[in-house]
Amino acid sequence: MYIIESNMAIIAENSSDLQKMVMSVVNQRQNQNSRQTYYTALTQFFNWYSAGDNQGITAEIIREYLLYLENSGKSKATISTTLSILRQLFKDLRRLEVIDEKIYNDLLEIKFKRQIGQRHKTWLEQEEVQKLLNDLNSEKMSIVRDRALIAIMTGCGLRRFEISDLKITQMKQVQGRWAFTDIKGKGDRYRTVAIPEYAMKCLEGWLEISKTVGKTDRIFFSIRKNGEIGNTMITPQGIRDIVAKHSRNILDKQILPHDLRRTYAQLSYKAGAPLRQVQLSLGHSSIRTTEIYLGLDQDLTNAPGDYLEINV
Repeated sequence: MYIIESNMAIIAENSSDLQKMVMSVVNQRQNQNSRQTYYTALTQFFNWYSAGDNQGITAEIIREYLLYLENSGKSKATISTTLSILRQLFKDLRRLEVIDEKIYNDLLEIKFKRQIGQRHKTWLEQEEVQKLLNDLNSEKMSIVRDRALIAIMTGCGLRRFEISDLKITQMKQVQGRWAFTDIKGKGDRYRTVAIPEYAMKCLEGWLEISKTVGKTDRIFFSIRKNGEIGNTMITPQGIRDIVAKHSRNILDKQILPHDLRRTYAQLSYKAGAPLRQVQLSLGHSSIRTTEIYLGLDQDLTNAPGDYLEINV
C-alpha cells in the first residue's frame, strides 16, 4: 500500500506526469466534444486532489470528491458523468500499477444514484423561433452571422461543435437542393443534412458579407467586440454564448444550442416530418445500424427542416 500511495503522490506533484495521465484518458475518446468533457472533468478532479491532503486513490477519496461535487451544486447527471469518466482513469492507474487489483475493484463498486425520471427539456415553439429570427434583423455583421447561426440550428438540428467546424466546401447541391455534406458527428459518424429555404436565406445574407472579410475556410468565424474579424473559427463555447445572449434579450429566457437542436426535432416531427428522417438528420447512433441493415436512404428532397414555415 505504501508503494501505491507513494506513486500517486509523485504523480500528483509532477504536473508533467499528471498532464500525460489526463491526456492518455482524453485521447481515447474519438469525438472532439467528448475529449473536451473528459479533459475538463479530469483536470477538475486532479486540481481538487492536489489541493487536499490526499494519500493515494481510494474508494473513500472518490466518494469524498463526489460529495464535494454534490455540495458544490452540481447536478446528479453531471456527477454521474464525472464518475463514469473517473472509471476510465482507474483503468489507466491499474495499468501503470499505481493502484492494485483490489483497489481497482473497490473503485468500480462505487455507485452514484442517477435521478429518477427525466428533467424537463426546453424547446421553442414555432412562434418563438420566428420572433428570434425577426428581431435579429440588422445589417451589423455580428448580428447577420448570429441570425444565420440560429437559423441553421433550428432548421438543420446541428450540434454546436458541428457548426463550429462547418466549411464552405461542405455546402453542395444534393438532389437539387443545398445541403451540408460530410458532417462529422459523434463517434466519427458522417451524415448529410438538407438546408431548408428560410435557413438558406439567412445563410446567404451572412455569406455575402463574410466572403469579403473571412480569414478561414470555416463558414462561421469569430468577430471581436470592436467589430474586427477574429483570426479563428467560432468556438462551440462562442456559439453557446451567442444563443444564450439573444434568447435572453429577445425571448426573456435563456435557451442553449442543444435546446435549438431539440426544437428542430420537436417542431419538424409535430409538423409531419417522418420520424426516421428526423433521426437521420440528427445523426443519432441508433440510426447508423438501421441504415446499414435496411439500406435506408435519406430523403433530402422533402427534408425535416422544410416543414417549418419560417418567413425571413
